[in-house]
Amino acid sequence: RCNLTIVNVIDAPCGYGKTSWAIQYMNEMSLESHRFIYVTPFLDEVTRVQQSVHSRKFYEPESIKGETKLNDLHRLLGQGKDIATTHALFKMANAETRELVRSNNYTLILDEVMNVIEQVPLKKDDLESMIDLGLIEYEVNNRGLTYIKWKQDRLDHESQFDIFKKYAIGNNLMLCADKTALMWNLPCDIFKLFKDVFIMTYLFKGQFQRYYYDLHGIKYRYLSFAKDDQEYRLVPYNDREVHDKEQLRSWITIYEGKLNDIGDNRNTLSKSWLENSRNKDLVTTLKRNTFSFLTNHCKANNSTALWTTVKGNKESIQKKLTPKGYKNAFIPMTERATNLHKDKYHLAYLVNRFMNPIEKGFFQQYDVKVDEDTWALSELIQWVWRSSIRDCKPIVIYIPSKRMRDLFNQYLTSDKFETLPEEAVTDQPPSDWNL
Repeated sequence: RCNLTIVNVIDAPCGYGKTSWAIQYMNEMSLESHRFIYVTPFLDEVTRVQQSVHSRKFYEPESIKGETKLNDLHRLLGQGKDIATTHALFKMANAETRELVRSNNYTLILDEVMNVIEQVPLKKDDLESMIDLGLIEYEVNNRGLTYIKWKQDRLDHESQFDIFKKYAIGNNLMLCADKTALMWNLPCDIFKLFKDVFIMTYLFKGQFQRYYYDLHGIKYRYLSFAKDDQEYRLVPYNDREVHDKEQLRSWITIYEGKLNDIGDNRNTLSKSWLENSRNKDLVTTLKRNTFSFLTNHCKANNSTALWTTVKGNKESIQKKLTPKGYKNAFIPMTERATNLHKDKYHLAYLVNRFMNPIEKGFFQQYDVKVDEDTWALSELIQWVWRSSIRDCKPIVIYIPSKRMRDLFNQYLTSDKFETLPEEAVTDQPPSDWNL
């Protein structure tokens, strides 16, 4: 039963100093009162935390002497060490991880939202076969959510269904209503085993992790920052320093012109549009347009340019769209929480983001409201903020999808996306009274 108000969501724009606040917090808390797990998407951010927090030593789980990283994580948790690790490892948490977290009174700092749900590929007759073989049963919990349970007396059964078995034993496997897909789902009880949980992100209201919390009845409070000199303070979201969009607009030039004509329809440049062989001539045009924007319009080169699109199967779409001379300027459209590209200022965003329809439908079947436009915008912003806009330096960006361009313009000219869901807690201080 996940029903405690425990999650502190620090919702502040990219580059506002969320990581700096976390480093300050971990440096200031006493070794007696606090143990931390810091979880970030990237290994270089693990290193940054290890180098920046001087008051305590952070350990990074390693695979040594035939032991897995998860075994090492359990060893470090058992010893009560401060730990810095990646999203990928944290997602492997199992019953043993949860018990060690609970008994050692840890505080979780999560840098950026995680993939808390993922579709598990299911062949046509897999479910029926597993039921016929007496391997699984359905279990509906007190919130009406349907889980796949592996039967206790069939634990030693080995088959082609072992991947489902692994997830079902960990209480991680949920059923989509139409029974066409299964969903891996990070067990929500892990979030209530920490002393405090802090998630550092932006536009949380559009993120899958928010819908996952709504699905499981986990309450969250919104916080933001105030900064005095070099000190960061967490404040209730209602007391935040409001984002100065006028200043922001002065640094961002969005290309307007005929190179945008290709993206006028609502679904153009979506993943399925890019993958559709009927659009191959249009994809060639898009590649030409991007080259023209970067080379003729911006006078860009590999050291100033950054572009992205859907990678596609075996990077097929990425290869088809790579403008001549800009192969090394590509970064994935899901890139976040890294400073490696902050000297780039000529940008091309060649994709129109929509949620995976099965994941979106998974939430909707349980009456969780999904805001696809805020999600798409937040994905775009995360990507754009890898560039020199992080350091308040000007950028020029080509967004050929009219839908994505309109969302970005709306964001830059209004506070529409910063208004929070009605049920959100926005007037409370953080849960850790030491703050």
